[in-house]
Amino acid sequence: MKPRAVVALSLLSLAGCGGEATPTPTPAPGACVPPRAAWDATVRPLVTQHCGSCHGVAPTAGAPYTLLDYDALLRGANGARPVDRVAVRLGEGTMPPPSAPTVADDARRAIVQWASCGAANITPGGGVRASAPVFRSPAQAPAGMEHFDLKARDFAVAPDVTDRYQCFVFDAPVTADRFIRRFDLLLDEARVVHHIVLLRDPDRTGPAADFQCASMPQSSEYLYAWAPGQSAFEFPDGGLRVRPGHRFILQLHYNNGARVPDVTDSSGVRVYHTTPQGAEYGMVAYGPVGFQVAARSEGSAQSGCTVRAPSRLLAGMPHMHEIGTTFTQEIVRAGGAREPLISLTGWRFETQLFYDLPKTLAVGDRITTRCGYNNTTAAAVRSGSGTRDEMCFNFAYVTPPPPARYCDEGTVDPTMVTYAPGACARPGPIAELPLIEGSLRVAEAPTATGGALPSGRWTLSGHALLLNSLNAGIGDIELMRSTLRSRGQAWVEGGRFTVDIVSGLHVQIGAVPLDRGIPVSFSGTFTPNGTSPMTVAADCGLTGNVPLAYSVSGDELTVWTPAQMTGPVRIVSEYRFRRAM
Repeated sequence: MKPRAVVALSLLSLAGCGGEATPTPTPAPGACVPPRAAWDATVRPLVTQHCGSCHGVAPTAGAPYTLLDYDALLRGANGARPVDRVAVRLGEGTMPPPSAPTVADDARRAIVQWASCGAANITPGGGVRASAPVFRSPAQAPAGMEHFDLKARDFAVAPDVTDRYQCFVFDAPVTADRFIRRFDLLLDEARVVHHIVLLRDPDRTGPAADFQCASMPQSSEYLYAWAPGQSAFEFPDGGLRVRPGHRFILQLHYNNGARVPDVTDSSGVRVYHTTPQGAEYGMVAYGPVGFQVAARSEGSAQSGCTVRAPSRLLAGMPHMHEIGTTFTQEIVRAGGAREPLISLTGWRFETQLFYDLPKTLAVGDRITTRCGYNNTTAAAVRSGSGTRDEMCFNFAYVTPPPPARYCDEGTVDPTMVTYAPGACARPGPIAELPLIEGSLRVAEAPTATGGALPSGRWTLSGHALLLNSLNAGIGDIELMRSTLRSRGQAWVEGGRFTVDIVSGLHVQIGAVPLDRGIPVSFSGTFTPNGTSPMTVAADCGLTGNVPLAYSVSGDELTVWTPAQMTGPVRIVSEYRFRRAM
């Protein structure tokens, strides 16, 4: 049921324009004049609630003007007045900005219909929709609690700055272990600060000096995020441990939309802390750390995390980058029952909010994570910390602290590799294929010699992943604890090369296990001239020209795929085949 005020407002705005006893600004010919009575009674409170944190009486966060002055809303040329922009931007869902909470459809519809005199409407469901409420903390910090401030250093924001990310680096100002109990905003130049993110770099792998940034530096962890309309974050009991030697990174997004001259900013975060007592929280990232989304396609990434010790989940901040669309997590209890944890639709990169997720986790419970993507670019997008990479994490506060910062066990059992023909497999009976025990090793691909490529069917006889480094960004890959198992086959016939393989990969990175089922199925034409690399014009499974280095020796065929980056690690797949008789 709609609130009465919203229903009354919709009726008022649909009844027509003008006619009020209160004088209104003189409009351009044919311009809509939204009723002042409805503005005073119901619209202004809605605009104040949803837009006033930026477009208030004194605009902040880069807003060019106030939206709370009825007369000012109607000034200007027809179609370019602030009220006209309100109808368009709110109607299409591009305002409030992505960093702010989404306006409910009823309120958005009421404002848009008022602003357009009933001529415009909205598309329902725009913006981020979350199944869990935003995490809320007390308005005031506990009295007398110690604190330190992490602030920008008088950073100059020029009038032409509309999208600048700047990172400021700090050593933790503590001489003994402390518990962080609360994060509060310190807002200096509200006219230009769009949002703030505080990260921790416990391993000190990021830059040591201030730097321009656009994403979280490698190995850093989210601690707190603020955008207009949000509040402080306070742990209800205990806190997050900080040690001497830890490093903080304060990221500020600046936007001088009002082109204010001579602005310098020292905004930041106040960190409240106490002696270690009560529940100790830690942050863990639930989600996959190795995946890619093919060019010009929709895709997904998923993983699981098995709970190894009794724990309690407090809150979490789902995180993807620019091509993310949906985020879903659920708890699969040890007994098999399923409980939704959080789901988001209409993802927008800047909507980084902590959500209230009070759940008790038992040994054997499993948290599954799935992210959806829409990659409209001409290149594959891979997981990683860079601006053009992707992520699929819920940065969650858990007590007691988990043993690792990431938890990604995949959704498959890598020991069970069952072959089923892929989309590009050649037709015919399914042959019994041997299970190949592959390997991971640090090595460069040898020089390929090419050779005449006989026609026929080839069965997989060996598989290796050749790595340039063991440093995976979140830790070192442990080769002795990592496994690769595969089954597959290939065909050479009539100038066509086809590969169809399934693999189960287990990679151990410190305390983080990664499990992946990896299907590879592609086919295309090539020119059999005996020269390596052969270029496969792929028309199934892949698109475009795929250069494959290869060597033929009798009935042995070895193929090396083009190098791919997974985070900071470059990987080349080496497949060995034996000609089937």
